[in-house]
Amino acid sequence: MPSATDLAYERIKAAVMSGELKAGDRVKEELLAEQIGVSRTPIRNALQKLSAQGFIEMLHHQGARVANWSSQDIGEITDLRALLESFGAGVAARKIHAGELVVLRELADDMEQAAARSNAADLEEITRLNSQFHMNIISASGNRRLAEVIGNLAHPLLVQRRFSTFSPARLQRSMDHHREIIDALSARDPEWASSIMRSHILSSANISAQEHDI
Repeated sequence: MPSATDLAYERIKAAVMSGELKAGDRVKEELLAEQIGVSRTPIRNALQKLSAQGFIEMLHHQGARVANWSSQDIGEITDLRALLESFGAGVAARKIHAGELVVLRELADDMEQAAARSNAADLEEITRLNSQFHMNIISASGNRRLAEVIGNLAHPLLVQRRFSTFSPARLQRSMDHHREIIDALSARDPEWASSIMRSHILSSANISAQEHDI
């Protein structure tokens, strides 16, 4: 049975990774303790752990808030994502199952339909679907440690990205990359999958830096 600290950690981390708690949001210990059903000590312990992992910033005499990364942070994370996710995509190309490819195609369909409508709610939905798309590919690699590292490193960044800032051309390019990644995985071509995943991630570098400077 998980401890109170473990329960608090998982619940708060899930709120950050889902976007329920957004970058810059203040994290109130008393409110979280009431919502999760634990005392404030496990909440405090969980926040310290999440701070060490980069999800939360502990402010001197001001409590905690969800981390809001600088342009330098975004650049460093993007470089690591390009390295790790391209590796993961290459491994996934060797191991992915037909059912996993079906799910990726459904996610790509849903993202394209949302992009075509382009209203605020649909662009927010692309954020969620895009995150799921990337994490499903890493999961298909079968490498649990890689999935954990990328999940902790990149998933909050994926959630915080807002496709509403993308130009129509950039949004279409992102959708096209998703289709080519699926094609590479379907072809069981590790080099192709790795190469297009790397290009896909690096092409987002400039817009990500701009978003987080706003």
